[in-house]
Formats: sequence, structure tokens, C-alpha cells
Amino acid sequence: METEKKLVFESDFYIKQIMKLWDEGEKWASWISEVTSKYSTGKRILDVPCGIGRISHFLVKKGFNVVGVDISEKMIKAAEENTQGATFKIGDMRYLEDIFKDEKFDITININNSLGYYEEEDDVKILNQLKKVSKSLVIINLDNRDYTIYNKPNEYYTYAPPYLVLSRETFDPTTSRLMVRRTYFMNDKEIGKIEYSQRLYSLHEVLSILKKAGLKPIEIVAGHSWKGFSIEDSEMTIISKV
Repeated sequence: METEKKLVFESDFYIKQIMKLWDEGEKWASWISEVTSKYSTGKRILDVPCGIGRISHFLVKKGFNVVGVDISEKMIKAAEENTQGATFKIGDMRYLEDIFKDEKFDITININNSLGYYEEEDDVKILNQLKKVSKSLVIINLDNRDYTIYNKPNEYYTYAPPYLVLSRETFDPTTSRLMVRRTYFMNDKEIGKIEYSQRLYSLHEVLSILKKAGLKPIEIVAGHSWKGFSIEDSEMTIISKV
């Protein structure tokens, strides 16, 4: 199972889709800069999982000292190619203490719906690891389950150059997991598929696992905005004190 999950993140198809979100990285970096001003923190950031470096890249441009961690060797290679001035490491976010020992960061960020790939107890462990390597704040950003299951279509097409992507998604209410099946086409021919499942969370469930991890939520907003989160929002971003 773990090997299957890692293979998804090593897939060139998956990485092409993440590249579509590159410009969002600048918006996140601007918002994180506002967070440091609002909460008077330092500017040393751990970006985990950092993926292709889309947020790290823009944080460096804003003068942040950035370290990125990702389990995917291909993602880390792309991050290093995309970003100068940051440090990138291959690693599993469930074992951050093993990577950094006594090293700590002013803020640790976990952005773009990056929990839920394992089991709930693993997510608690991840959050606890984020806490242990942070001096001030932990920021997590997740899709809102309540919005997703009522508003997102079960089948849809997107374009991730050079691929046309057909996504089929099935939600299991007994486990709160979303099964995602993506088929990739080029020149009208099917050229590949990936499959994975992810646990989706409602806000009250996230708050519960944050508490188990020893984190103290202080602000909950919608995405990279300062609008207070509501159930109609597609994303929730939670700022917690360690």
C-alpha cells in the first residue's frame, strides 16, 4: 500500500497536474508573508510536502529562509530545478524528527490537501511531527469534505499539458475516503492511469486530530484569504500555535 501511494507521487502524470497549480504558489507565499507580520514570527519556513517547490519558490523571492521536504524523489528534483536559494530534502513527513533532530522552524506549512493519504492515526502523527519541528506556528490547508461531496462532480475533464485528464471520483461515506481514478489521453489515445484514495475531513474532525497532536488552533480561514471559514468554502486553512 505504501509503495502504491509513493508511486502516485512519482508519476509524471501527477507531476504535470501539480504544475498547473504553479501560479497559486505566489498567492500562498504572499499570504504566508502576511501571517508572519500578523503573528510576529521569524521567516524560517519548513514547506512539507513541498512538491515541485511552487510555494517555496515564491517564499524565497520574498526573502524567506526555506527548507522543503517531500517523499517523492521526482518532486524534489523538480523543486531543485525550479527554485534557487532553498534547501530540499527527500523524506517522509511522518518522521520529521529523524530528518531534523533538534532543528526547528518558525513556521511549518502543510498546504494543498496533503493529509488523508494514510490512516487517521498517521495524520495525527504527521501533525505532531509538524509541531515538534516548529517554534511558533503550524499551518495546514485541506479540502472541505462537506463542500466536496455536495459540489464536486463525480466525473470531469481537465487539461494538464500535454494531457487531457478524465477524473472519476467515488466517495465512501462509511470511511470518508474519496477514491480517485484518473485516465490520461494524448492525441485521442489513452496513455496512462493513476488511482489513489484519500480521507476527506470536515472542520470538526480536523480540530479533533489537531488537539490529539497537541496543536492549538488560533485562526481558521478560507484558502489563502483572511475570510473566516464557512461550510460553503471549498478549502479550510488552520493556523495553530505549537
